[in-house]
Amino acid sequence: MSEGVQGGESGRGSDGRAGADEPPHPRPADGEAAVWDFSALEVSGRMPVTNCGEKLTELVLEPLGEDYWLKPGETFIVTSYGDHGLGHPFEVQYWPDSISVWCTSWFGTVSDDEGNQLSSGHQRPDGAYPI
Repeated sequence: MSEGVQGGESGRGSDGRAGADEPPHPRPADGEAAVWDFSALEVSGRMPVTNCGEKLTELVLEPLGEDYWLKPGETFIVTSYGDHGLGHPFEVQYWPDSISVWCTSWFGTVSDDEGNQLSSGHQRPDGAYPI
């Protein structure tokens, strides 16, 4: 192996940087965004959330405060990833016109009932959060 990979006796690579040289990383083609793939993460729980009411309802995914808005009759799937440590992957709080779902693993996603991952602000009505 080359000195750059080993780090040499001084702990520096052949280019003078500390530590070993970095392995090559695949990069997206020019103009393409990198796509996150959560398949390597362990799913600790999935929970459907359905709006059984007659008006738009906010679903807030905590701890980051991401907002998703459910139309009447619509179902979203909240997925928690990683070690939840507390014995349960979710904590749910109901508020007038909103539902807060805490992923106790500190990382979760929201998808529609067909499995398409949604972005924060999905179906957010104009004026929902006035500045």
